Amino acid sequence: MNIIDAYWEKRNLGVSCYEIRLESADKAEDVIAAYEQLEERQYMVVKIPSSRYDMVQFFQEQGYRFIEAAITLTHNLKDINVPKRLLRICRQCSWQQMNEAELAELSNEVRKNIFKTDRIYIDPQFSKELAARRYDLWIQDLAKAGNIPYKVMYQGDIVGFFLNKSLGDGVYDGLLAATYDAYEGTGMGYCIQYAGLMSAVERGGRKYIGHISGNNPGVSRVLLSIGFSIKEIEYIFIKHNGRRETI
Repeated sequence: MNIIDAYWEKRNLGVSCYEIRLESADKAEDVIAAYEQLEERQYMVVKIPSSRYDMVQFFQEQGYRFIEAAITLTHNLKDINVPKRLLRICRQCSWQQMNEAELAELSNEVRKNIFKTDRIYIDPQFSKELAARRYDLWIQDLAKAGNIPYKVMYQGDIVGFFLNKSLGDGVYDGLLAATYDAYEGTGMGYCIQYAGLMSAVERGGRKYIGHISGNNPGVSRVLLSIGFSIKEIEYIFIKHNGRRETI
């Protein structure tokens, strides 16, 4: 069990926040004892392994409500399968890290709500503008830490982006990826995922980790079709206590 003081959500969402992440091997009595000693924050998030129905029951009894299934996937970077009708297009794409002007353009795209399925976006307690702002600030923080997003280009236009991070030993964590607003529904999602994988291959990667929301079956289909395998599923429950600050 890991209890995280998610202090960044005060800036992002205007709420104090604890994130509680359970492990499959956690003893129920230890989780309950730790939770009962925990001071509640304005926004409480708990992530429960899909196998722990006992903990699902417990947190539901505490007033938590289900909002999202978080799915972690892995790819061996060998069997990259793209539908034949899209492979030619994917191979015509290029990718490189963004410059300052392109980072500003990315910020504008994110503010258009190109992420529409996560737990913040669908939560009526938060506005759509706030959900987009949270992603924008997260990307800015990652870039300042040296994790620069990559633009994906097709026929001279930026169609989307991805951001992956080296974890060492040839393992890359695909933190974020999205198609720009004007290219949604065009099949460019395949190209962006393909670009993320190939960028890791170019750097000697042997494994790629992906993250998706169960609220987004479209992206799930893309990742599974190009060779990702599901590693684990977590159920995310939330609880709101009190009003958030206006930001």
